[in-house]
Amino acid sequence: MNEEQGKMKLLVNRSPQSGAYIENLWKHACKHFSIQTQQPTNALVLGVGGGTVISLLSGYFPKIKQTCVDIDKAIIDIAQKYFNIRSDRYIHIVQADAKLYVKKLLGQNRTFDCIIVDLSVGPHIPSFIEQKQFIVQLKKLLSPKGFLCINYLREKEYKMKSDHLFVTLTSLFSTVKDYGIALNRFFFVQC
Repeated sequence: MNEEQGKMKLLVNRSPQSGAYIENLWKHACKHFSIQTQQPTNALVLGVGGGTVISLLSGYFPKIKQTCVDIDKAIIDIAQKYFNIRSDRYIHIVQADAKLYVKKLLGQNRTFDCIIVDLSVGPHIPSFIEQKQFIVQLKKLLSPKGFLCINYLREKEYKMKSDHLFVTLTSLFSTVKDYGIALNRFFFVQC
């Protein structure tokens, strides 16, 4: 934990997980994909970190109900203590493995207008994110008017993996857009 441009910054294994830098990446991606023009009433956020995405969604859509999932209790505690991310009537924080929680939601026939995948452990992204089976599960959780946004990397070993993810997404969704900024590659898809 330290400060960056007057805001708290969360680092995991020296990799930024939250703070001004990450907020800037997300704002550029949201603007590029015109996310603010969407009208989601609920969201599934996979990856809490310091709550950057949670705060952005609350800012864009003040009445959106968010289910926010993170596997690491320590990260959730940090988000609550240092970034003021707390469960309330609009935000529900769940400590769970995102992959298993998605399966649980499928069993409950839940759908979401917005799904955000922002999962990383320091500079590493779990391999299941690029797997077709996981993407199909996310698609089943999307409402007909919904959108899915994935924050991925595009450097070193992730260049080919992000290309593979793009191919998988285009095989499953009618609208697929990507946006590269810094070391990240964002994907935006709709049914």
